[in-house]
Amino acid sequence: MAEQFVELLGMAPTSIDGGELEFVRGSLCTTLSIWKDRYDRSLFGWMVHTDHCGLGDRMDGFGGVGIRIDHQSPSGDAGPTDIPPAACYPWPAGSAPLASEVSANVTYYGPPSLRFVRDSHDLGLLLLADTHVHRDGLWSFAPANNEPSRLAKAILLARQCGDQDLERAAVAKLRNRGEEPVARRPDYLFRQAVADWSRQYAKATGIDLSDLAKLKRKRPQYPDIP
Repeated sequence: MAEQFVELLGMAPTSIDGGELEFVRGSLCTTLSIWKDRYDRSLFGWMVHTDHCGLGDRMDGFGGVGIRIDHQSPSGDAGPTDIPPAACYPWPAGSAPLASEVSANVTYYGPPSLRFVRDSHDLGLLLLADTHVHRDGLWSFAPANNEPSRLAKAILLARQCGDQDLERAAVAKLRNRGEEPVARRPDYLFRQAVADWSRQYAKATGIDLSDLAKLKRKRPQYPDIP
């Protein structure tokens, strides 16, 4: 099946590992994953995720530093979901070719999904987004419940790449949202959640995020915008 996907995409992957096709473009690593439904193994679907190569291994335990790219499901649902689109395609028997609807879906959504993230700076902006970013019938998955962790990842990425414009944008958002409560805990503030994530990310990567970790204090001093 992976070989059929490659033909439909018209793009040669850097590597293929089972149902995962990996495409490396500069500092970005985009993976197209073919997966079977956990409840009905006769059904399958596919999804795309783009990460920053330089942080992938060290941040693997936190899902990497990247974003999921979603496309319209076969049912016609074009709304962002908290889980991957439902598997609606029948797994072909033996060496049978993919069904026409599968081929059409992969051909139409596959190539733009692989190019959705333009570069590392764009990846950082997608991590900083308040909500899902739509482009050409696709969208990056950015739910509100992981906004603090995404912001911490954006600053981590900015420092990894030396991207001061991205860091300025992240710090500006942090100052604007810092005193807001998150989740269902009115006593747990946005800046405190960022601080908790930053402490874990710094330990995993060795990148200095000590100024963010200090945001846990009652009287925080926000990082200076470089």
